[in-house]
Amino acid sequence: MNKTICLLFLWLAVILQSRLTYGQSISMEIPDAYTRSADSLAFYIDSNYKNDEIKLRTLYHWITTHMHYNVFPTFVSVNEQPDENREIARALQTREGVCRQFALIFQAVSRRMDIPAFFVEGYTKQNGVITPEPHAWCVAYIAGQWYNYDPTFGMGYVKNQRFVSSANDRYCQVEPKTFLQTHMPFDPMWQLVANPYSFQAFDEGKTAPKAQTPYCFNDSIHNYLTQTPLQRLQSVSRRIEQNGQGNRLVDYYMQLTASNINVYRQREIYDIYKNAMKHYNRGVDNYNDVVRYCRANRRINRKERENLILQIEKALQAFNEADKLLQTAQQVPEQYATAINNLKTTVVETTEKAKLKKDMLKEQN
Repeated sequence: MNKTICLLFLWLAVILQSRLTYGQSISMEIPDAYTRSADSLAFYIDSNYKNDEIKLRTLYHWITTHMHYNVFPTFVSVNEQPDENREIARALQTREGVCRQFALIFQAVSRRMDIPAFFVEGYTKQNGVITPEPHAWCVAYIAGQWYNYDPTFGMGYVKNQRFVSSANDRYCQVEPKTFLQTHMPFDPMWQLVANPYSFQAFDEGKTAPKAQTPYCFNDSIHNYLTQTPLQRLQSVSRRIEQNGQGNRLVDYYMQLTASNINVYRQREIYDIYKNAMKHYNRGVDNYNDVVRYCRANRRINRKERENLILQIEKALQAFNEADKLLQTAQQVPEQYATAINNLKTTVVETTEKAKLKKDMLKEQN
């Protein structure tokens, strides 16, 4: 009897401790006025809680207890550009969203508190079965270590096409190896382990084979921070390809990545063309000023010639800047190839004319 009573008290103590652990991160309720934007939410948490661990637990607790999962989300037009800030603002105002919005909120608020956090896309499995839809969560760096946070899974579950609120801390500050039992990032870098799982190993519940050379994900993350959006996408694509055969979710994500690479490559080429054209036009203005002055003034003294030569040199410098930019255009999409090549030819031809004009002015000295 005494043993039974002891076990009962022990069981109650475990439950109580679990509830205290989940609630201890939020010793005071965040005033509603501070929860309508990422800025104000970050300001309040950052001002009222001591360390990064408690701040993120507080943020996770607030999202999982105040946000509602939208089982039937609305969709934006395919012509509407995604705007993360607008998504965050809308979700905080309506108090509803899906995994993407919850992860974006977590990332945005964390970063405003100067805590490194990243939005991660992937897929999950429940009871050993791969879920049919992609998923999103966050990783954050605190106390010298990476942890996973999934506020969506921490706020409840869907049953009979209805959301059931059931906040828990099981997906708050989870170590990578534990998290990999249920969550697989599309980008292997965000597995945050030295021996990443292949997609097939994760899907089949197998143990990740030990690599001869451990993968240094911290180096990859460091490089990620220095890359352009296009370089990031290209690196993601390479890492996914190296991670073995994927399922249909991985294949679909690769198609989206390839499409985005094409979009960013077009933007990059357009930016190169646009900036090169600005340099070229500036050079043409300087060159034309010299030509007009020479036509209007048959007699030019030495001082005037020196100033005209300086003007030509400015034009040549602008043409050189345009040429250098155009040389960086690699893998030019077909629709931009003609414009890029025409501008290259024009820059070369105009440069030669400017050099000839400069030589003529020098000979008159």
